Amino acid sequence: MATEISLGSCLTMAELRRREDPDGSMATLIDAISQENHVLEHMTWIQCNNGRFHEDTIVVSEPTGQERAEGQGVSKEAGVTEKELEPTCELASISEVDNKTYMRSANPDAMRLSEDTLFLKGMTKTFVSRFFDGNRATDPRRIYGINQRSAYNTLSSDYVYDNASGNASVTANKTSVYFFQFGENKLNMIYPRGDDSSGGEMPVKMKDYGLSIIAQSGTSDVKKYPAWQTWFDLSFGIFPHDPRCIKRICNISTSSIDGVDDVAWYEDPMIDAFNDLEYNGTGAVIVCNRTVLAQAMKRANEKGNAFYTESAGEGPFAHPVTYWQGIPMVRCDQITNTQATIT
Repeated sequence: MATEISLGSCLTMAELRRREDPDGSMATLIDAISQENHVLEHMTWIQCNNGRFHEDTIVVSEPTGQERAEGQGVSKEAGVTEKELEPTCELASISEVDNKTYMRSANPDAMRLSEDTLFLKGMTKTFVSRFFDGNRATDPRRIYGINQRSAYNTLSSDYVYDNASGNASVTANKTSVYFFQFGENKLNMIYPRGDDSSGGEMPVKMKDYGLSIIAQSGTSDVKKYPAWQTWFDLSFGIFPHDPRCIKRICNISTSSIDGVDDVAWYEDPMIDAFNDLEYNGTGAVIVCNRTVLAQAMKRANEKGNAFYTESAGEGPFAHPVTYWQGIPMVRCDQITNTQATIT
């Protein structure tokens, strides 16, 4: 009895035919699920100093000194520090293309490149999703994303700013805007000791293992066939050396806008967060999804609006950039429009 191959488990002849034009050449794929995640271009990476973990010492308090007069003493003081330890996690996948499928393609190498590109794009989306919403409590193989950390998930935090001024509805129709300050002793991505540094628009690494004999999955007895294999992986973590280098403007409603308890994004919380930036705002970038960025671009188009400027960008992969108070606002589609209300 033939073993059924599920869609998405391996590249089949039927899938290959869908990717070829009638003349046998590789078709141009219309990526209807593509996303923009430009925060990748601003992330900085450092190697872990403790294997798969990174450890640092954070200053919690420092001596303040005390007034005294002649004949009076002062109480003894000491600085207080804490150890911070952050883990990394590994995201991996593998592509296996039957050699017969490879040989029957009009352009075998282009076919494999097309398949590998989909892996790179898809896994990069997963990585950015984990950066924001990874939850170690539900899966210990993951890291805690920004939104899952108590410092950035409650209105009582010094790093969270309420777009709804305490009046947000309980509907999970919210999104957030983030100030990130990447750089030395600020906010960094981490990777395990001995691993290769990641970064760029596609941080996922790939290795071509070529043609080898593999076992057919889903069979009780071992059956093998030749296949081309590519391995994909990315090991990463988040290390906020200085927790002040992350600011979150939350409770921005994305639907049912009434200006009462479902409030669209506006500048006042941004101004508060902007003035709370450390290190004169060095390394700062504003990260938001397309919903918020569209509102910002509309405001940038208003004459006399001093908060916003527009730029065509620079470099070979340039894209239009909106600046708020001189800080770039970059689009990140992995920031959802269904966040729960922050209280």
